[in-house]
Amino acid sequence: MKFTVFLSGLLLLFLLPDWTESVENTEDTVDINTLARIINFFEQKYKRGTEKNPRQYAIAINVPKEQCQQNLNLNTFLTQENAVNVKNAINDDSKALYQGSELIAAGTKKDVDGQQFKMHSEFLLLNPAGNSPMSNLLSKRKEDSCSVFYTFNSPCVKTCLNAIGSHNILDALEKWKEHDGIKAFVFKNFWRHDIKKDLQDDFKQIVAHVPHCKNQNECYACNGEGNTPIDEHCLPPPPKKTNIEL
Repeated sequence: MKFTVFLSGLLLLFLLPDWTESVENTEDTVDINTLARIINFFEQKYKRGTEKNPRQYAIAINVPKEQCQQNLNLNTFLTQENAVNVKNAINDDSKALYQGSELIAAGTKKDVDGQQFKMHSEFLLLNPAGNSPMSNLLSKRKEDSCSVFYTFNSPCVKTCLNAIGSHNILDALEKWKEHDGIKAFVFKNFWRHDIKKDLQDDFKQIVAHVPHCKNQNECYACNGEGNTPIDEHCLPPPPKKTNIEL
């Protein structure tokens, strides 16, 4: 079982350490070119906000395995989901959740008091672990499947990757490992509040390998297994040093 991911532009790939089959076996992996087409499909159909002011959202699918491999026909992809219904649901801050036949999606949800704090889209899809929209989606197709989880921004350190926090997604990712089929976890941008942080240890909580693709043909094997550091290409760029003349 694989946990492979690709993203066009700034796409990050995660490989979980417990899945050890060869990535050269194309029958057991997500085709990176096809995955790029899938993410572009999400962005065209379901993206929140505008080009200048995009808003966070996350999507997960559970489709037949062949739809994540070569020669995907987008005309027959996710035909059971209505894009207008998806967008209306995830833009409703009071619920921010869509659950369909092969796709689930979430925006950000206001807390019970309607105050400033919002429940993150990753949390809405993945929790409670074992009885979440994600686990319900995975139960609909258990064999010969491909499950992809895409979040526009990387999971945040303070909430999603905080192992002792009540809104983390780590237990849910462990549950996902138990599902058969090929898997992909993708994010496009570094969460803006984390871009100046050292994310080595935080990203290690998700996966052992984080390949970073600059485009469809150029990826970096990010390592990260055990004591091996994650490759610098897969982390936010270090802050620029400035020379001040006295």
